[in-house]
Amino acid sequence: AATPETIAPVHDEAIQLSRLITDLRDLSLAEAGRLSLWRESTDITGIIGSVVSAHKERALAHGVDLLSDAPTTPLPPVDIDPLRVRQVLRNLLDNAIRHTPAGGAIRVTAARRDVDFVQVHVTDTGSGIAPDHLPHVFEHFYKVDAARERGRSGSGVGLAIVKQLVEAHGGAVAVRSE
Repeated sequence: AATPETIAPVHDEAIQLSRLITDLRDLSLAEAGRLSLWRESTDITGIIGSVVSAHKERALAHGVDLLSDAPTTPLPPVDIDPLRVRQVLRNLLDNAIRHTPAGGAIRVTAARRDVDFVQVHVTDTGSGIAPDHLPHVFEHFYKVDAARERGRSGSGVGLAIVKQLVEAHGGAVAVRSE
C-alpha cells in the first residue's frame, strides 16, 4: 500500500533525478555556447554572503565551520548572471562540505584582481586531491575516489558545471590541493 513512508524515498529519488537532468541540460547548453546568461551589475559580496548563510546549517550539522571573509576594500559591482553565480557557489560549497571532515573549516573570500576582474576563492581543510587527479576534477562524471563517495550524494557533474558557468562569464576556474 502507498503510504508516506513508502512514497517518500521514491519522491526523493525523483527530485534527485530531476536535478541531474537539469544539470546535464545546463552543462550541454553551456558547452555548446547556448546557455543564456541574464547579466546585471551585481554585488558579489552580497551573493557570497547569502549562499554561505544558506549552507551554514548543513556545514554545522557536519561539524564544519563555514566562513566568508569580507574584503578589506569594497568590491566593484560585477556584470554577472546572479542566479548562475549562486549555482557555482552552491556547487563549490556542496563539494567542500562533502569532503571536509568534522572539525574542519571552509572559507570563502573575494578580492579585486583587475579593473574588471574579481576573484573568488573557496578553500577548505578537506582531505585533499592527489596531483594526478587534479587535471580531471572539472570533467563530467569524474570522481577522485569512488571509495570517498560511499554514502555521499553527488552525480559527478557539479564541478563540470562550475567550470562551464565560470567560463561562460569570461572567467577561469582552477584547483590547488596539498
